[in-house]
Amino acid sequence: VVGPDTDEERQPALPAAEDQDGAEGEKEGQAAEEQGAVAEALVAVEVVRVAVAIRRGEQAAEVSEFGEALKEYQKALETQRTSSLAHYRIAEVFFLQNNFQSAANEFREVLNGDLEPKWTEVWSHINLGKIFDITGQRERAVNEYNQAVRTKDNTQGAQEEAGKYLKTPYERQRREER
Repeated sequence: VVGPDTDEERQPALPAAEDQDGAEGEKEGQAAEEQGAVAEALVAVEVVRVAVAIRRGEQAAEVSEFGEALKEYQKALETQRTSSLAHYRIAEVFFLQNNFQSAANEFREVLNGDLEPKWTEVWSHINLGKIFDITGQRERAVNEYNQAVRTKDNTQGAQEEAGKYLKTPYERQRREER
C-alpha cells in the first residue's frame, strides 16, 4: 500500500534534490560576489578618505598651520594606520619644528608601513640620515644614506642627495636673525 505516510512520499526524488543544491550554490556564489563588491567599495572609500585627509594636512602645512596639519594626518592614520605617506608628512612637520626624536620615530613608521607611494622609502632614509647628522651621529647617518642608495629609487634626485651627504654631513640651514 502506498499512501501519504510511506517513505516514498516523504523523500523527494533525487534529481529534485540536485536542482535544489545547484540553486543554493548559485545563491551562495552571488552572495559572495556581492560581499566582494561591497568590500572593494569600502576599500575605495577608505583610500579616498585617507587621500583627502593627507591633502588637507598638506594645505595646512603649506601655510605653517602645523597643528591643523597634524590633526589631518592623524585622521588619515585613523583610517589607515599603515599609511606611509601620512607618517611621512607627520615626520616632515616634526622635522620643521626641530622635534628630531619624533621626526625620526615617524620616518621609521614610514619604513614599517605600506611604502606607498614608493618614494617614501628612499626619502625616509635620507631624512633619517639628516637627523643623525644634525644630532652628531655620523655613523648612523652614513648607514641611512647607504640604505637610501640601495633602494635605487631616484625620485626627485634622491640618489644624488644621498651621495652628497655620504661625502659631506648634512647641516641644518640657519635662519637669519633680525
